[in-house]
Amino acid sequence: MTALLKGGLMALGAACVLLLAGAFPLLGAPEVYRSGAMMLLGALVVLLCVWGGWRLASGRRGQLIFGLVFLFFTVTGLNMLFQYGSKALEYAGIGGPMWAGFVGMGCVALTGVLFMAVFGFLCYRVMNQRVLWLAGAHWAVALLGIGAFVDAAYEVRMPITMPADGKTELTELFLDDGRHFPLGFRLRVDDFTVQRYDDATYTIYTFENGRPGPAQPVERRGDMLHLGAESWPVSALKQAPGMPHPFLMLPGNPARVLVQRPGTVRDYCAHITIFTDHRGRPELRKEELRVNTPTACKDWRFSLSSYRQSAEGTEVLLQARRAPGRFAALAGMVGIIICTAVWCWWRKEEQA
Repeated sequence: MTALLKGGLMALGAACVLLLAGAFPLLGAPEVYRSGAMMLLGALVVLLCVWGGWRLASGRRGQLIFGLVFLFFTVTGLNMLFQYGSKALEYAGIGGPMWAGFVGMGCVALTGVLFMAVFGFLCYRVMNQRVLWLAGAHWAVALLGIGAFVDAAYEVRMPITMPADGKTELTELFLDDGRHFPLGFRLRVDDFTVQRYDDATYTIYTFENGRPGPAQPVERRGDMLHLGAESWPVSALKQAPGMPHPFLMLPGNPARVLVQRPGTVRDYCAHITIFTDHRGRPELRKEELRVNTPTACKDWRFSLSSYRQSAEGTEVLLQARRAPGRFAALAGMVGIIICTAVWCWWRKEEQA
């Protein structure tokens, strides 16, 4: 083992220790990821990976460069097949005039298949040695590190609270440090829907001398609520302004109120409208924003974080993010997966 390889392993080990320190569930500190030590180690690992890939591809560096370019176009074709193929299936499900969209999206998806076939064959013929895939994995790690460095320097991330009233529009962001970012488009939350499990509970609260007494759970049987000899229909509960849950005022003295506790949240979705432009022409996009299903427009990505109920209505909590290094980081991740897998499963060359 050479001294350079030993140094590379030490740098990778130190970086893994810092990653574990930041993610440790008890005393972890996410700030470790942006610390000076992490930045220095990351820069060292990137340089070592570039140098390692260059040394491994000695005498075949042209093959490595062309092979990685062909691999990029092969993955691009796979992405085209997935993105436009899923859109074609969506249009086919709608039917009617959207069959024309199905044909168009299907043709683009077939173009992705052509990309995969042509550039995949070229990549297979050029990257014909196992060591080239190992060198490609080194360069993919370096590309991932470069994307992470760009994000650490220029990433913009900001939480946003918007009412789901179909009127309020988001056009710019103001950060706490005084920076101002015009979006270049308008975003509006039209409405917000919440789906719950059928496990709602019902409780009666008694008020004596203006103070709430002990709560009494109520049993539901079909469409009726029962408490001893008393019963009430579920449909009798009403929603009122300022009241977060449906309720029913019961007659008698002392005063009693029957309150419904909603069931567990199963899913929630924000229906948004984006007013933007495409090649100088106005474009209107209506999309559904869900947890772990963000939407993107120009350089910004919006993720649905949570929601809350207020006296004015539903407020949606979004996360706006602009990450210029995201593409490089994703390309590096895909490259690591593919190059490592092929390197592991490629037939070993016989030594003379």
